[in-house]
Amino acid sequence: MNNDNPVNMIEGSTPSERIIYSPATPDDLPMVQALLKENSLPFEDVGEHMDHFILAKENGLLIASAGVELLGTDGLLRSVCVSRKCRNRGIAGELCRRMEATAYSAGVKQLYLLTTTAEEYFGRKGYRVCSRESLPPGVQGTAEFRSLCPSSAVCMVRDLDGASG
Repeated sequence: MNNDNPVNMIEGSTPSERIIYSPATPDDLPMVQALLKENSLPFEDVGEHMDHFILAKENGLLIASAGVELLGTDGLLRSVCVSRKCRNRGIAGELCRRMEATAYSAGVKQLYLLTTTAEEYFGRKGYRVCSRESLPPGVQGTAEFRSLCPSSAVCMVRDLDGASG
C-alpha cells in the first residue's frame, strides 16, 4: 500500500468488501455530521476541521471517519467513528494509523484524544491515560475539550516518534 497517498482501496475478507479511504471534502460535511450524531459523538465544529479528516467509504456510502486538529507540536485526534454495521473489520485502526501518520508528517510530537467509550481500544493502540490538567494549552483551548466532550471523558496521549503502528 502506498502510504504517501491517503486515497487507497483496501479489499476486505470477501470480494464485495471494498473500502476506499480518502481525504474529506466540504461536500462530505453533512454525511460526517450525520455519522457522528448517530453515534453520539461531537459534530458541531467538524466543519472547521474537515481539511484534516479521512473518510472510509464502501460502495459509495460513508462508513467511518477520523480527524485531527493540528496544534503545533500537539494534535487532537477526534471523530474516530465507524458505523455500527461496519465495526470489527479493522477500519478504525486503519483510520487511526493514517491520522497518526498525517499528524507526524505535520510535526506533531504528541497526539491527544478524549473518549467516553474507547479507553481500552486506544490503550491497545499505544495511547496512555493522562490528566486533563496535563494537556497543553492548545488542546485545552479546543471546542472539543472546552465544551463538546463531557468533563468525564478520559484524556489519552500517544507520543508520535515515527512508529505509527
